[in-house]
Amino acid sequence: METQPEATVVEFVLYNRWANRQLLALCMALDEGLLTAPIPGAYGSIRETFKHVLRAEAGFLKRIHGSGPQPPFMWEETPSLAQLAAFEDVVSEAFLDTLQRVPPTQNVHEEGNGWTFDYQARLIFMSLMYHGIAHRTDITTFLNSRGVALPELDVWGYQAAYPERFQAMVVKLAGE
Repeated sequence: METQPEATVVEFVLYNRWANRQLLALCMALDEGLLTAPIPGAYGSIRETFKHVLRAEAGFLKRIHGSGPQPPFMWEETPSLAQLAAFEDVVSEAFLDTLQRVPPTQNVHEEGNGWTFDYQARLIFMSLMYHGIAHRTDITTFLNSRGVALPELDVWGYQAAYPERFQAMVVKLAGE
């Protein structure tokens, strides 16, 4: 079923893709020691955190559809950041497609051993945003503590990358 997704929700998914891509590109240029160093208080190393983020994003889609994108690698084989970036493209496209076909109020049903859980799909869309921001923050905080120059990954950095999407325009006033 084709739906007309709310523009802000679509923009959130596009922002998540952009931020993931920006940080993955930066991390691909880092030395292996930084990529595999544990991040205290976080999920694991940079590589392990990206694996976790993308595996979870594919899992979010599985919750909605019953199946989700599968990577062309085995998770246990320690995929490279380039492989993870390619899989990120697949997952992002699948989320954008899902927004076209799944209304935010559609029921999602999960079952486990002795339990069921019903909720609206928008909880998954919200989870995509929260989860990505939380783990990108883990990575950027770690890199910042190591003196790595970081791109601006917040929504203002996204707006600066795509000003036309927000009809953003700075006008310098005469005499200022």
